[in-house]
Amino acid sequence: MQEEARMENQKKILTRVQLINWHYFENERISFHGSTLISGENTAGKSTILDAIQLVLTTNTRRFNVAANEKGNRNLKGYVRCKIGNVGETYLRKDAVPANVALEFYEEKGDRYFVIGVHMLSADEESQVVTRWYMEECRLEDLSFMADGHAALADEFRVKNKKITYIDQKNAARDRFKRRLGNLDDKFFDIIPKSLAFKPMDHVKEFINKFVLSEARVDVVSLRENIETLSELESILAVSRRQQEALEKILGKYGEIEEKDHSILVNDILLDLARRDAAKLEMEELEKRIRLNGQALESDRESSTELEKQITALDSQILAINVDKESNHSNRMREQAQRRIDELKRDIDGKNEDNKKLAFQIRCLMNYLNDLAKLEYRPVTRREAELLGKAGESDGGAAADGGKAQIVERLETFARKEQIELQEKGVLLKAEMKHVSDEIEECQGRLKNLEKRVLPYPEYARKLKELVEKEFARRGIRSTVYFLSELLEITDHTWNNAIEGYLNTQKFYLVVEPEYYVVALEVYDRNRKQIHTAGIINTRKIPTGHEPDQDSLAAVVKSENRYAKAYADYILGRVKRCADVHELEEHAIAMTPDCMLYQGYVVRHLNPRDYENPFIGQNAYRVQIGNVRRQIEEKVQKRSSLREQISIYDAVLESGRQVNLEVLRLYLNVPEVLRDLQDQLTVARIDLKEAESDPTLIELNIKLEGKEKERHDKRQQQKALEKEIVRLEEQIGSRQNAVKEKNREYEAIREALERKSDEEGLAYREADEKYRQNRKSKQPGTIAENYAPRGQQLLNERERLLNGAEGLYGLQMRFNQEFAADFVTGLTGIPDYREALQKLKGVEIVRYEEKLMAAKEDCEQIFRSDFLSKMKENIEGAKNEFRSLNKALDSIYYGDDSYRFKITFDKRKEGLYKMITSENNQEGINLWTSAFEEEYREEMSDLFEKLMTKDDNGQKIVEEYTDYRSYLDYDIEIHKRDGSVQRFSDIYGEKSGSETQVPYYVAIAASFYQLYRYGNSVRIMLLDEAFDKMDDERIQSMMDFFNGLGLQVILATPPAKIEVIGEKVGTVLTAIRVGQSSIVEEYDL
Repeated sequence: MQEEARMENQKKILTRVQLINWHYFENERISFHGSTLISGENTAGKSTILDAIQLVLTTNTRRFNVAANEKGNRNLKGYVRCKIGNVGETYLRKDAVPANVALEFYEEKGDRYFVIGVHMLSADEESQVVTRWYMEECRLEDLSFMADGHAALADEFRVKNKKITYIDQKNAARDRFKRRLGNLDDKFFDIIPKSLAFKPMDHVKEFINKFVLSEARVDVVSLRENIETLSELESILAVSRRQQEALEKILGKYGEIEEKDHSILVNDILLDLARRDAAKLEMEELEKRIRLNGQALESDRESSTELEKQITALDSQILAINVDKESNHSNRMREQAQRRIDELKRDIDGKNEDNKKLAFQIRCLMNYLNDLAKLEYRPVTRREAELLGKAGESDGGAAADGGKAQIVERLETFARKEQIELQEKGVLLKAEMKHVSDEIEECQGRLKNLEKRVLPYPEYARKLKELVEKEFARRGIRSTVYFLSELLEITDHTWNNAIEGYLNTQKFYLVVEPEYYVVALEVYDRNRKQIHTAGIINTRKIPTGHEPDQDSLAAVVKSENRYAKAYADYILGRVKRCADVHELEEHAIAMTPDCMLYQGYVVRHLNPRDYENPFIGQNAYRVQIGNVRRQIEEKVQKRSSLREQISIYDAVLESGRQVNLEVLRLYLNVPEVLRDLQDQLTVARIDLKEAESDPTLIELNIKLEGKEKERHDKRQQQKALEKEIVRLEEQIGSRQNAVKEKNREYEAIREALERKSDEEGLAYREADEKYRQNRKSKQPGTIAENYAPRGQQLLNERERLLNGAEGLYGLQMRFNQEFAADFVTGLTGIPDYREALQKLKGVEIVRYEEKLMAAKEDCEQIFRSDFLSKMKENIEGAKNEFRSLNKALDSIYYGDDSYRFKITFDKRKEGLYKMITSENNQEGINLWTSAFEEEYREEMSDLFEKLMTKDDNGQKIVEEYTDYRSYLDYDIEIHKRDGSVQRFSDIYGEKSGSETQVPYYVAIAASFYQLYRYGNSVRIMLLDEAFDKMDDERIQSMMDFFNGLGLQVILATPPAKIEVIGEKVGTVLTAIRVGQSSIVEEYDL
């Protein structure tokens, strides 16, 4: 056991160092007996000796003398050529300069020596120094460092008169040196320069970063490039979204103008309706006055006729009196005859009134028969209708009356049967026209929306989309919700109908980004009682990136959105395309361009309603617009035809209502009776004339005088009536002309309204409803007066919307300026803006979103693999380093104190640290999940911003945030033998400067001790400018501590510390510089 312990404690001890052309040392061999103190004044060369030892031990040719010179500006060429920096003279040594540094070690285990070293050659001041490494089992005396009085060149350098076998590659030399020095860990090459560079520090973090933890920055070049690409795409997408908002604002303003135009149109139609009805009322009023004038005229004519009769009677009476003058014997006969005449006249007057009524009914009947003839109804002929107003032949009166009765009977039979049918047909026609009008209005509304690029998506799908969008907005999620059809394009239009029909309602499924699928799903679930049939594609699960078969429907469908394309491939990829129906059965599922589908061993033709109005692609709205316009044209033609038929039926019904068959039957024999009365009157008048032939002469003269005066008065009255008749006739004529003019006005307005009803059904219905509501309390003229000023008000409002400060022109001009567009301003340019918005929403933004998603994935991959994972790996490595350091410090006491180093996060970067060390930061986990992004959005944004810094401090900031050590903080626990524990950070302010350095030196020594713990290795530890700011007592205690660990400490200090340290080392050396040469002498205490 003792022999094993002795073997474990065997060491490889540095015994001598040979320096050839090393700074001011030209040919110096320095001996070391255990731990060694190298002292000397500044610039004497003590630190350069340590640099030479470090050079060989680590094969590091890049940096020297860090502790002696903070800038570390000495380099290998400066050492070999001896950089002096005099004015006009940079190097002391000229021409080609060979140099050599060799370290001799004694190996206790084999009781032997070996040498490791490096031969160097600086060919000139510009060239790099050529290094050749070597390792020989010999002593320094066996090597020919000098040849013919000068430093040996590479081919002159010998070992025991044999050529040296050089190790050309530095890494190979490093590996061989590592094994020969005791199978050392790679940490040896890191800890040697760190210990050499150590100097007193004020903060634990500074010590840890410079001594314990190695610098290991994460390369973020690729990450920065991807972040920059991501930022550029985000900027492009942001610009596109600003364009979208600006375009939507323009189209929104245009929509306000359209609404205003609609209000103007409604107001105009309402005014036309009022003017139409006002014209009709005026016509009715004129016709009423014409009727009154006609009645007055008729009355005056009758009065004139009566006067004419009276005058005629007076004429007869005067004549009779004159006759009676000659004879009056038949006076009684005259009186009887007169009474009979009077009776007959009264009867004839009565029958004349009845005959007028009969004539009026016959005129109505003729109008009725004319209207019926338009519908191919002829219950009686016109000749038969005319017979009803004529008297039959005197010899066939009874037969004639029987014929008239039969005619009336046929009319009554027609009225009982056919009139009801006519009424029902009229009602059906009006119902059909209302249905057609409703369809036209629906089509017109659809057309307006289509012209705005708004497709008529099913209500269930549109409702779900609105609810999801509302929830996204509530949660602050800036992500677009699409219908599947919006994202697809069909590349071969031969298959448009087949794809539209096969997808059917599936084309209305919603597409959301994968991280928001669950949000959309929860919205659907909450509203499932109100919404059905709609669907949400699970973009989290749908496989992407698979190429469909080239003979499938999926092969002729493309999309800028990967999830839309993936779902289209999933659904359509199994459907084969066949040119002929006979090929269908060769596949499980197949279709022809004519929409013949073969599936499940059944062939069927898809319903045209499922594909005649397409929704897929950017041009779908154009096809739908064409379809709707054709539908409107067909339905308007149908409504015009229905309107004409209804007009005929209304005319038939109206003229039919004017015909009173009871009156016809009642006065059917009036012509014959009137004819008989006229005959009887003629006979009575003959009798009267015979009777009026015998008055007395005096009586007859008196009568004659009276009658003549009466006749004169009657003639004066008749003249007055004739003037009134002429006036009434002129007034009736004038008013009839006015009626015709007003009727032309009425017809013009009515026809214009019919056209507007055909062309602007929605506006017409709105105006009609508003007009009917007003009509309940107001006359048409009043309505027209009330609404006429509103027309100008609406025009003024429209002008402001068009040309006002925030009007359409202004918005369009700002858009063109901001986005460098040259679209036409004003209403004529709206199609350009609408087309741009559709292209932006349907293609460009989708494309940018897809590119952004791909860039995010690339950035995520690089961020995870090149930054987060490496940063996490480095932090985990730091924790392991601390565990190793604490393991080395375990059971090592400096006096009564034992030290433990604690690692934690820098509080200033706590969020970033937690993100880096998160459990989600591991392979296979998507960093852009909503949970991770929600939790660390600010941290990721802050880190990306820091990594993308490009100002004057940019490089410094990038270096900070790519160095894992900047995310960490540290402390030291001081464990007392009595079990108490103190934190270095808590007591730092209470301790002296020298005491605060103790834990650092203990940690350095422990690190070397752990490195050499397996025995049969070097025990070397290098310290430059050691124990600065430490008092003598603690320096001696520390040296005792080093010696107790069995370390061979090579340290350099100023001369003032020789007495203190010299007692604790085996060798004290003094570096002395004389002029441009340095030497080393052993110092005796």
